Amino acid sequence: MRIYLIILILISTIDLFGQNKETKPIELSEIKLCELTLSELKQQDENLKEVELIEMDLCSDGFVQDARYENRKGYISKYYKGIIFQKDNYTELISKIRLTKEFKGKLPDGNYIDLSNLTAENVLEKYPKLNTWNSRGCSDYWSLTDEHFYFYVGIEQEKEPRYPLDEKYYLTKPIEGIDIITNCSEYTQKNKIKQEPLIILNGKEVSKSEIEKYNPEDIESVTVLKESAVEKYGEKGKNGVIIIKTKSE
Repeated sequence: MRIYLIILILISTIDLFGQNKETKPIELSEIKLCELTLSELKQQDENLKEVELIEMDLCSDGFVQDARYENRKGYISKYYKGIIFQKDNYTELISKIRLTKEFKGKLPDGNYIDLSNLTAENVLEKYPKLNTWNSRGCSDYWSLTDEHFYFYVGIEQEKEPRYPLDEKYYLTKPIEGIDIITNCSEYTQKNKIKQEPLIILNGKEVSKSEIEKYNPEDIESVTVLKESAVEKYGEKGKNGVIIIKTKSE
């Protein structure tokens, strides 16, 4: 009888842990757009599924395109419920995610949302600065938008007139989806500069162009610091330090 009770306790503990894993909210701050790649997603989930999707910010005829990502095609992973990943137009970098009605979790800024019952009014309570409604005119959705977030509300086609917007009416309507987009070409350019190592020439901080003035035979020694770089040079050394000493010095 005692052994039977122990087995029951172990089974219930396993079930409890399983439930916690499944219901743990997704934190989007852990998904790094323009760093995560399609190949990495496929390594995580060998059954990664390619899907077609409606671009809520674009015309339904497909003529207008958004160059920041591969339009109308995405990828679904079993590990990220309620998220459709879209890659950059020219690389394998993930530059956009679409949040669907199944999404429950934290946005990159830490705000928790449950998209199954989120309304436009709820969005404006969290983000009062988004109080501007946008639509391309050919789209079937209104959006509340900033530089990276797009919250979409379906347009009632029978409701006339379409303009001016009946804000009071649409505030009560559900959010049908959320897009989070980053321009990977801008992101990589900006971060390429940030990732340059600190260069010290004869005891002075110099730019990469300054080093290019010297011939290899002019160099006496080159020392590369990695782990100890921040300790010795502070925040400037976070991407490593190259210490160069010339023969003339």
